[in-house]
Amino acid sequence: MGFELKAYLGENYRVINEVAQHQWKSDEPEDLGGKNAGPSPVELLLSALASCKLITMRMYAERKQWETGRIDIHLTIEQLAEKTVIHKEITFAGALSDEQRIRLLEISNRCPVAKMITHPIEFKLN
Repeated sequence: MGFELKAYLGENYRVINEVAQHQWKSDEPEDLGGKNAGPSPVELLLSALASCKLITMRMYAERKQWETGRIDIHLTIEQLAEKTVIHKEITFAGALSDEQRIRLLEISNRCPVAKMITHPIEFKLN
């Protein structure tokens, strides 16, 4: 399945992102010279990862007919010299067994975005 995004640079560091009928802004915070008109590129990456993990866990739980209740995720990113580390904390409001929680945490690592960013990525200019 292919995905497509178009974006253009607006005022200063503000970027207008477009996918199908959706449009949103990204920007840099003021301390980096932006106007803080939207999430930063790194925040958007974390948002994509969090969204994918949450949706993947919900889809799996629905197939198993598990009542997860609300699922919360907290991600932080740490850029080290030799690697990037993403810390995650996931909590479930529903009455799940320990085995179900462990399985859902495992499943969260199999979401498509996590797979994409943990495999080699090749950029091609057209």
